[in-house]
Amino acid sequence: MKKIKIVALFIVATLFAACGGSADGDAENSSKEEVVNYEGMNKLDLREHGFEGIIYIPNEEFGQPIIDRTDWGSVRITVGERFGIELQQEPISYDMRMSELMEAQVFETALIDETPPLLFWKNTIPNSDIEPEFHFFYTYSKDGFNVSISSFQSEQYSESAVNKMIISAKSYDHVGD
Repeated sequence: MKKIKIVALFIVATLFAACGGSADGDAENSSKEEVVNYEGMNKLDLREHGFEGIIYIPNEEFGQPIIDRTDWGSVRITVGERFGIELQQEPISYDMRMSELMEAQVFETALIDETPPLLFWKNTIPNSDIEPEFHFFYTYSKDGFNVSISSFQSEQYSESAVNKMIISAKSYDHVGD
C-alpha cells in the first residue's frame, strides 16, 4: 500500500511540475516587462521647448543636444551626428505611415519591426553601392494625447543609431502644464 501512495505522489508531483504549477510561476510570467537601460542618456523636459512631455536623449558624450521648435509645431532633437528625432502632435496614423512607406518608389524597403506602435525599416537602393539607411516611426497615445516620434527622413542612419533613437522614443511620456 505504501508503494502505491509513493507512486501516486510521484505521478501527481510530476504532473504538477510539467504543467507549470508553481504558485509563483504565473505571477513571474505575467510580470515580465521590458527593462530599459537609460545609461548614457539624460531626461529632457520638453515643456521648456513648448511641447508637453519628457523624453530621454543621449548625454553630452554623444554630442551637444540641439532642440528646435518648428513653424509647424513639431520639436526636432539632434544630438551629435547620429541622433535625430522629430516629435509631432496630432500625427498621421500608424497605418497611414505604413501605407506611405510601402508606396516609396526610390528605395527598396525591408521592415525590421512592424509591431504597433513601432515601424522600423531599412531602405536600400537596388544595384547600387550606397549603404543602406535605417529609419523608424513610433506612435504614442495616452488620454487622447497623440504624438509621433520619427527619425529624420532626410538623413542616413545606421541600425545601431536608430536603435538608440527607438529607446529614446519609447521613453517619451506626456506631461501637461
